[in-house]
Amino acid sequence: MDPQHYWRALVKSWPVIVVLALLGGAAGYGYAQTRPDSFQATSSVFVSAAEGSDPNELLQGSSYTQNLVQSYTRLATSSIVLDPVVSDLGLDVTAVQLARQITAENPLNTVIVDVTVVDGDRQRAADIANAVTRSLSAEARSLSPESAAGLSTVSLAPIAEATPPNSAVGPNRRLIALTGLALGLALGVVLALVRSVVDTRLRSTADVDELRLAPVLGTVGRRRRGSLAFADEPQGATADDFRRIRAQLQFSDVDSVARTIAVSSISADDRETRAAVTLDLALAYAERGQSVLVVDADLRGGGLADLAAVSDEVGLTDVVVGRVEFEDAVTPWRDRVDVIATGEVPPNPSPLLSSKSMALFVESARERYDVVVVAAPGVLTSSDALELGRLTDGVVLVATMGHSSRGQLLQAVRALTGVQVPVIGVILDGVTEGGHRSGAQRSVGTSTKSVTSGRPAVRRGIDAP
Repeated sequence: MDPQHYWRALVKSWPVIVVLALLGGAAGYGYAQTRPDSFQATSSVFVSAAEGSDPNELLQGSSYTQNLVQSYTRLATSSIVLDPVVSDLGLDVTAVQLARQITAENPLNTVIVDVTVVDGDRQRAADIANAVTRSLSAEARSLSPESAAGLSTVSLAPIAEATPPNSAVGPNRRLIALTGLALGLALGVVLALVRSVVDTRLRSTADVDELRLAPVLGTVGRRRRGSLAFADEPQGATADDFRRIRAQLQFSDVDSVARTIAVSSISADDRETRAAVTLDLALAYAERGQSVLVVDADLRGGGLADLAAVSDEVGLTDVVVGRVEFEDAVTPWRDRVDVIATGEVPPNPSPLLSSKSMALFVESARERYDVVVVAAPGVLTSSDALELGRLTDGVVLVATMGHSSRGQLLQAVRALTGVQVPVIGVILDGVTEGGHRSGAQRSVGTSTKSVTSGRPAVRRGIDAP
């Protein structure tokens, strides 16, 4: 998959990404509000040599002090310093626990030790910092070497006493909330990308285009089960969808216009959808004044006869085996549209559909009508669609948006092209009102001629096979 696929996946899933980002931000903000304020107080001591009268002694004392300062910063968080602090202030913690609140630092090129304490109480933070510097001064003097006079050679003098801070230093609630927002956003992006890889259902024309298998003839809006667009609302959006599809079929190849079209699907569950698309497509052709024959060649139970409300007792199989004449199997259905139902279905219809008599039937129908629309079984259901595709000018595949998958479409197209059957294009059915329709604008000035009258279709005088 190319980067455009991932970008489309992010665009399609933007509501999920936004919701997860907001939830992450809200969770981070809520967590930040539960964290107590923390206050920081700092006290400082100055380390110096206790003796030295001439310049050499002062220089030696300065070097000696510099070497000891780093040790005193470590000493500030040791138990020997903090145990007296815990005892003097009556703290309910151990020296080890208290050490986690204390940071001792020696600024570069100085002999100063800064003791910083972070605590939930501003006054206690200052008290602890001052207590630590006092205890550090006392312990440092006791640990330092003594002079000849029995005095400590190092002196620690407080130079900055800690005071209760005016404002808290933590927690950084804004940072916590932004972190939650970023984590939610990242989770949303990951879910969108995983969904694009795991969920292979067709959801837009772009999903078909990126496979580069067949052109998208158009999309059809979702409608009631068992309904026809031209019968329910001939001037509605769904009827306009079929008008655009008809135009695509008529002008996709001016030199070789498809006049016998097999309508199949890529899924066995699309029988009702396939039957509805077949009949609506026929009505779209008839609206332009063309005579149309609909042949129900789905001998495995396509449901076209029930949807068209015609009898299937006599039909295709009777004509092909020679039991009835062509005209006797035709049922006038709508203005310029005739229907030939399945007739008596044999146990194994494949030999009948691949017979020479079936080829003669299709050729005769082509000569009698301007357009012949053949309802075929699903490509992945049986080989019947392959046989019917070889007898017609090509196959139109019907895929249901949100149900059919990219893998099914790939298998169906490969099955057809593997036996040299042209794939005219793909129709995406079941697009929601807010979904992605075909790119063309809604047709304007389309013929409003009724297609519901019962006048028989125009036929050319030629013998049936």
